Amino acid sequence: MRIEKILSEFDGLGLEIAVIVPEGNPKGVIQFSHGMAEHKERYYDFMNYLSDHGYVCVIHDHRGHGGSVEKAEDYGFFYTENEQAIIEDLHTVTKYIKHIYSGLPVFLFSHSMGTLVARGYLKRYDSEIDKVVLCGPPTYNAAAGLGLLLARLSKPFIKEKAPNKMLNAMAFSQFNAGNSIPNGWLSENQANVAQYNQDPKCGFIFTTNGFVNLLRLQKAAFEKRNWHVSNPHLPILVIAGEEDPVIRSRKRFEQLIAFLSELGYTNISSKLYEHMRHEILNEEKKLDVYKDILLFYDEFQHTTSYSQV
Repeated sequence: MRIEKILSEFDGLGLEIAVIVPEGNPKGVIQFSHGMAEHKERYYDFMNYLSDHGYVCVIHDHRGHGGSVEKAEDYGFFYTENEQAIIEDLHTVTKYIKHIYSGLPVFLFSHSMGTLVARGYLKRYDSEIDKVVLCGPPTYNAAAGLGLLLARLSKPFIKEKAPNKMLNAMAFSQFNAGNSIPNGWLSENQANVAQYNQDPKCGFIFTTNGFVNLLRLQKAAFEKRNWHVSNPHLPILVIAGEEDPVIRSRKRFEQLIAFLSELGYTNISSKLYEHMRHEILNEEKKLDVYKDILLFYDEFQHTTSYSQV
C-alpha cells in the first residue's frame, strides 16, 4: 500500500489517497467514494480482498474527512458551499488513476453520502467509468430543501467550523430509535459499532457548511435537469441492507432504481441483504457482500493492454 497527497483541481485542497496494488497484472482499477463522517482506512479490508482478486484499489478521504483537511479541527468542514467541489475531487482522483493505470477499466464503488457524490459525478462523467456500485444509497427526501433553509438561517448563530448539532439531530435522531448504543443503526455487528464509536476520525458532526454541501448533493441527486446520460449502458449495481434506515424503505429503494432507469440507464441490478443495516461491508456476513460485488466487477470483459506511467 502507498499513501499519497494530490491536489484537488477545484481549489487546490490536499486530498490524501491510499493505493493497494495486486500481484501480477491487474484486471482493473476500483475507485472508492466513502461515506459521511468516516475515512478511507475503514475500507482497507475490502480493498485487500479485491486486490487479492486482481484489482488495483484507490481511495481518497473526502474533503473535511480523514487526511483531506487543512487542520484536524476541520472535520466536517468542506472549505466551500459549492457541492461541485467534492464531485470534482472524485474526478481529480479518476484522472490520477487514468494517468498511472492507462488502459485499465475503472470501476467505482460508493457508499452512503459517497453515493450522492457518485451520482453527481455520473451527471457529467458517466462515460469515464465502466461500472458503478451504489451501496447504502440515500433515497429521495423532500425535506432536503427545508434543511437547506434551516442551514442558512442558523449560520449567524453558529461559528463557521462548529458542529451544527441542530441539523444533525434533525437528520439522524430517528435513525437510532430502538438501539441501546450510539450509532447502533450502522450495523447489526455490535463490534463494528463499538469500533466506530471509539474512532476519533468517525462520527463527528458536520459544520453548517458541511450540511449545506450534503443537502445540496441530496437535492441534486434527484434532479433530472443537467443530468447528461452519455453512457446509458453503464452497469449499475444498487445494494443495501434490508434494515438500513438510510434507504428509508424497500419502496423508496425501488423508487431510486426506477429514477435511474427513467434517466436512461438500461443496465441496473439491485439487491437487499436480510438482517443487515447500513454498513453491509462491516456486518458479520460481509463476505457474502464482498463476493457479490466482486462478481459484478468480474463480469466485465476487457482486452485493452495495461501500461504504467
